[in-house]
Amino acid sequence: MQKKGQVSTEYLVILAIVLVVALVVVYLVGGFAGMGAGTMEIQSQQAWGTAAPFSITILKQTGTTLQMELQNNDVDPLVLTSISMDGATAYSGSLSFPSGSKQVLNATTTAACGTAGTTFSHGNVTIVYDKGGITGKTEVGSKPLIGKCS
Repeated sequence: MQKKGQVSTEYLVILAIVLVVALVVVYLVGGFAGMGAGTMEIQSQQAWGTAAPFSITILKQTGTTLQMELQNNDVDPLVLTSISMDGATAYSGSLSFPSGSKQVLNATTTAACGTAGTTFSHGNVTIVYDKGGITGKTEVGSKPLIGKCS
C-alpha cells in the first residue's frame, strides 16, 4: 500500500514541476504578451530603452512637441543629424553625443497629442547620425514610439 501512495505522490510532484516549467516557457516566448493594459507601451519602452546606438529612455508629448531623452550607447562619440517618424522629419540639426551621454531634444510631430493621459504612437522611426568619418548612418526602430500625452 505504501508503494502505491508513494508512486502517486511522486507522479503529482513531477506533473506540477512540468506544468510550472511549461508556464515559464510560454511566458518567456510571449504567449501572455497580449494580457494587461499598456502592454504595447511597455514593449515600446523596452525596445527603445535598449536600442543601439541610440536609445530613447524618456518620452513626453504635448501638442505636436515630442520631448525625448536620447542616450548614446556606442563606445564612440556620435552626431545626431535627423529623426523621422510617421513619414516626416521630426528633428533636423547637428547634436553631438559623447559616448554614454544623454540629452533631451524636442521633435515636432505631424500628429498632435490628445488630452492628458491618452496614448500617442509614432511609427517608422528612423534616426540618422554620423560616426567618425562616416555620415548618414541609420538606426531603424523595431517598435513604434508609444507613450501617454501630458
